[in-house]
Amino acid sequence: MATRGTASSTEQLRARLTAEMDQAIAGWVDEGLVQGTEWLAQGRRPLLCTPIPAPDGAWFDPDAVVRVLKFFRLLKQLIGRHAGREFVLLDWQVRYLIAPVFGLKRADGYRVIRTVWFEIPRKNGKSTICSGLGLYLFAADREPGAEVYAAAGDREQANIVFRAAANMASGSPPLKRKLGRRGIQRKLLEHPTTHSIFRALSSEGLRAHGLNVHGGVIDEVHVHRNSDVVDALETGVGSRAQPLIIFITTADDGAEGGSIYATKREEVEALVGGHAEDPTVWAVVFGADQSAEDFDPFSEDTLRTANPGYGVTVLADYLASKAAQARRSPAQLNRYLRLHLNVRTKQTTRWLRMEDWDESSRTAAGATIPVDLAALEGRACYGGLDLSSTTDMTAFSLWFPPEDPEDPDEPHIWVPWFWLPEDNLRDLERRTKVPLERWAEDEPGHLGQALRLTEGNVVDYRAVRRLLTEELAERFDIRAIGYDRWNATETINELAEAGLEMEQVSQGYAGLNEPCRQLERLVLSQRIVHGGHPILRWHVDCVGIKTNTDGYVKPVKPDRQTSSKRIDGVASGLNALAMHLLRAQPETAPEPQIRIIGA
Repeated sequence: MATRGTASSTEQLRARLTAEMDQAIAGWVDEGLVQGTEWLAQGRRPLLCTPIPAPDGAWFDPDAVVRVLKFFRLLKQLIGRHAGREFVLLDWQVRYLIAPVFGLKRADGYRVIRTVWFEIPRKNGKSTICSGLGLYLFAADREPGAEVYAAAGDREQANIVFRAAANMASGSPPLKRKLGRRGIQRKLLEHPTTHSIFRALSSEGLRAHGLNVHGGVIDEVHVHRNSDVVDALETGVGSRAQPLIIFITTADDGAEGGSIYATKREEVEALVGGHAEDPTVWAVVFGADQSAEDFDPFSEDTLRTANPGYGVTVLADYLASKAAQARRSPAQLNRYLRLHLNVRTKQTTRWLRMEDWDESSRTAAGATIPVDLAALEGRACYGGLDLSSTTDMTAFSLWFPPEDPEDPDEPHIWVPWFWLPEDNLRDLERRTKVPLERWAEDEPGHLGQALRLTEGNVVDYRAVRRLLTEELAERFDIRAIGYDRWNATETINELAEAGLEMEQVSQGYAGLNEPCRQLERLVLSQRIVHGGHPILRWHVDCVGIKTNTDGYVKPVKPDRQTSSKRIDGVASGLNALAMHLLRAQPETAPEPQIRIIGA
């Protein structure tokens, strides 16, 4: 695992690269090479953005960016009120796409970024700019024999980006002369000197091509029905020195089902949250934050924030009319939210914000408050167990309530443990993109191993029982352990026989509503210490929440087969918190050793 010094050095390099990039963009705006906008000047930001990649030796090459900017000025705008005008890029396009992608270089001079995820509401010019980028990769990226593809799930959609690129090439005298009469064809662009090609590609045409990909623009990812085209492009870059695959899309509707979009978006969220690391991926999501307390989908400010091209590529009165239409017609609301605010309308509500979670366990100076198990010896606490088999982790949590419940400053303490079958480690790491192997190594800051491995391809529950009965029960006053009954009968019976009080917690609204509400209150009031445990933090960031007609809430477990998200640590913590909340209320009758809460 990276040391504190290495992490600090990375942040310093990232800050320097960001400052150099911002300074360069400001200069280009002053020179007229880039067009400034109110959106960036007003300090607006994307909804999600991965950190600036900063591998060892990385540097910012402004000349490489200028080369792209000048290439775009050889092109003409094609549609709308800007048709026929010189293509001058906007400052937000340069800041969040062109500059990081083309300007950030490795020590050897090649580009750092190889994959781009660019998600934005409709009418903000994404297809047009990506047509231009496809042309640049084909004609000006200094790659002999480059193969560049405008790709989509079907032939018609794939042709949209390609036709725009071909029309730009035809309308640019320098590019038209360079390609010659035979270089611009209806279905193919071909460079007569370098023998580079640019063509449309869909799933129907895959068999006709043995791909050697230098560049790919994958349009409207949310409508792809299968992964054929994506897989072909991503696996076809192996012989290229600095390939670039660009995904451009608007949000899907958030329906469950493991689509290509959903899988990629989960990877993006893991990178943004800091749970996964991949400096070759750059991702930006523009849109409205529907989880914000003051979220108003119809306000001008919301429209401005979600649409960086507001007033330039997409007219204000057009968006206002769409907002008015959605306000009048509930049937149009979801379409409006998805297309013009980039909101995934059927997605479960995102629950706890990472900013609040991190802040809840920090000192006033900003340092993470550590968890000291030795200082907790003999303390009263409550356990929570969430068992698994293969693709989920098994998680156990201890919840230490304040010793003085009347003290408003004394925090609750949450300590988790995690298990995973060793044979599945590599496969699950590949699917989730989080550093499971690193977390399985000794980490002194996380009570030994953040992740414990058991032999075989299923979790060995004996290791779980040994920890509970031979170590934790000897060190702490565990008053009760809450559990989810799934796959739990044998383990629960053995733990009960060992003298631990076991209580089943219903995983529905009745059993989890109050623990969810209490956890949220504790996080927002900064009264919970969790030590910054990396796996628990990842699980918290993955949790979505649903509300029923009575206003009760519960977390939603992701589909283990289609989703890379995991929430097992949160589930175990809520089970433990349920035990504490039950006993914080007076009881008038004795209870059996094993009982059901919230049934």
